[in-house]
Amino acid sequence: MPRRPGAGAPKGNQNARKGKAWRDALTKALKQYEDPKYVGVDGEPDPIRRGQALDRIARKVVQMALQGDLDAIEEIGNRLDGKPAQAIIGGDEDSEPIRIARIERVIVRANPPAPDC
Repeated sequence: MPRRPGAGAPKGNQNARKGKAWRDALTKALKQYEDPKYVGVDGEPDPIRRGQALDRIARKVVQMALQGDLDAIEEIGNRLDGKPAQAIIGGDEDSEPIRIARIERVIVRANPPAPDC
C-alpha cells in the first residue's frame, strides 16, 4: 500500500532503529556467551554452554518470583500479559483521570463538490 503524504513519520525517519542496535547487541551476546567455570548459587559447578544464557536468566527470574520477589513477579506479568494501561490524568498527579465517554470517527470530504447554482 503506498504511503499517504503527511501520514506517519517523514520518509527516511530512523526512530525505529534507535533501540534495535542495542537489542541486536544483547541478542548476539546472549547467544555467544558461555562460561565453562560458572558456579551456581549452591556452590556447585554449573557450566553455561553457548546459547544457554537467556534460558538461565529466565529461570532465575522465575525462581525469584516464586520466592516472592515483587519485581520479578511484575516482570513476568508484563512480559506475558503486557504492561497495564496507564491512566491519562488532567493537571497534576492528584487530578482525577480523564474519563472518555465516546470516541467518534468523522469522515470529511477534502474537496466536496460545488453546489449547483
